Amino acid sequence: MKGRLALAFFLLLSGSQAASAQKHEGAFLAGGLKTGEHGIVLPRPGFFRTGAGLTYQLNYSSRFFDGKAAALYFEFPLVLTPSRDLKPSNVVLPSSYSSLFFTPGIKLKVLPGLKWSPYAFAGVGVARLTASDTQTDGTPNSTDRTKVRGAYDFGGGVDVKWYPHLSLRGEVRDFYSGTPSLNVTQLKDRQHNYMISAGLVVRF
Repeated sequence: MKGRLALAFFLLLSGSQAASAQKHEGAFLAGGLKTGEHGIVLPRPGFFRTGAGLTYQLNYSSRFFDGKAAALYFEFPLVLTPSRDLKPSNVVLPSSYSSLFFTPGIKLKVLPGLKWSPYAFAGVGVARLTASDTQTDGTPNSTDRTKVRGAYDFGGGVDVKWYPHLSLRGEVRDFYSGTPSLNVTQLKDRQHNYMISAGLVVRF
């Protein structure tokens, strides 16, 4: 009996030390990005809708504080949406645009040693927004197509341990950024970019 208790204690201690040693996380996620409807002031009042775009995220995190019940990480998310279609009401716009977000920040993970680990994050960085080279009427888009805007993000998710060094992740993230260059004057110069994604995390 004592031998079994000692073995169980040893295995528990070993697992705890292994989890503590895993200070780094590398993640790949895929999902969708949506911004919704936007108003236009010039050249004439109107609006346009942005379609949802397939989105990919690479994310590296490094733990710098471990309080057992909670841990803090530096995180470096890189999020790419190759194309999102534009659907205007009564004006000519680029037919689509791509987006690239890089918003380093801080992540707070609760109960990092357990199977289910919820987390929240916030960060600040940049957005690179590039309009397509053709417009919705089929003509070439010859204006300045690429803009780099300030951006910040916030959101949360949950990690579910699958194997000793692997987890499944589900996440909701909002990038609040400047707007792309679309050859019109928009009612607002900033927009929300909502992302829902899921993927795999490697801990090491």
